[in-house]
Amino acid sequence: MSSWAQRMHRRAATFGSVVTSCGHPGTPYPHRLEKVKFGVPLEEVCKNDIPGPLLVLILKLNKEAPCRKDVFRAPGNQGAMKKLIHFLQQGRLVNVDNYSVYTIASVLKKFLRKIPGGVFGRDGEAELFQIVDLDDEAQQQEKIHRVTIILVIAHSYT
Repeated sequence: MSSWAQRMHRRAATFGSVVTSCGHPGTPYPHRLEKVKFGVPLEEVCKNDIPGPLLVLILKLNKEAPCRKDVFRAPGNQGAMKKLIHFLQQGRLVNVDNYSVYTIASVLKKFLRKIPGGVFGRDGEAELFQIVDLDDEAQQQEKIHRVTIILVIAHSYT
């Protein structure tokens, strides 16, 4: 298990602990959570860690997406996406069970697309495209691992 996954596992063993601990440690049922900022650098969004509401979406996808077909290809419901994005940006509580996996995946894709410079940055993306052209699969895996480790290390110290 990666260090990121270990941290997430320790901090968010269940949906309930994620939802009830996000930004309001003293109250068991908060009305406001951390706000998820779209269109800002990843370092700013994840200053200390992944915002709780975003983590809940990722956990929901992790649980249900493997059982569905074309989760990241099929579009989510546009109205539901707008509503979910609005709730995330306002820091409002969201019942993710009210949204389809396709809608959640579409919202996460939109969040990732709006990160200025992309998740890996221009240099990282250029390196990934060069890696794809390599013929040796073991060498590809090693280089991709190196790029992702550098990304994790860079973001963990910001």
